[in-house]
Amino acid sequence: MTTVNKFKEIFETNFFSTVQFTQIILKSMMPHKNGSIINISSTSAFDNEDGRSAYSSSKLSLVSLTKTLSNELGRFNIRVNSIAPGLTQTDMAMQNTKKELIDKIIDDTALKRIGNTKDIANTALFLSSELSSYITGQTIRVDGGM
Repeated sequence: MTTVNKFKEIFETNFFSTVQFTQIILKSMMPHKNGSIINISSTSAFDNEDGRSAYSSSKLSLVSLTKTLSNELGRFNIRVNSIAPGLTQTDMAMQNTKKELIDKIIDDTALKRIGNTKDIANTALFLSSELSSYITGQTIRVDGGM
């Protein structure tokens, strides 16, 4: 029973701010016909979790935006991809996630740990480099095998 106002607040943070930032940086990228945009989504975009309909919907919207922009911007040699992190060890995640859930996620994850910010940063580094020059429109899950 998430209110519409709460949905709007979450979409403003997770989706519309990304749209606005992307529009600003594209003004520089398009004339140069080069660039890489990396959106940060979440495994919540794909995995159903009770009580997270607004968050999950906003993150899935980023996946759709990524795919659509990759088609629109390919002719400008601009690649657009997204990263979908699983549970990642950040202050916010640790403060807002019950220990029992963290333990369950660790137990259910192939690598038997939660991610860290370096895991996400390394994926972003790869996607922004020439090593991924033929990758666009993709969402890479960085989740330890959830």
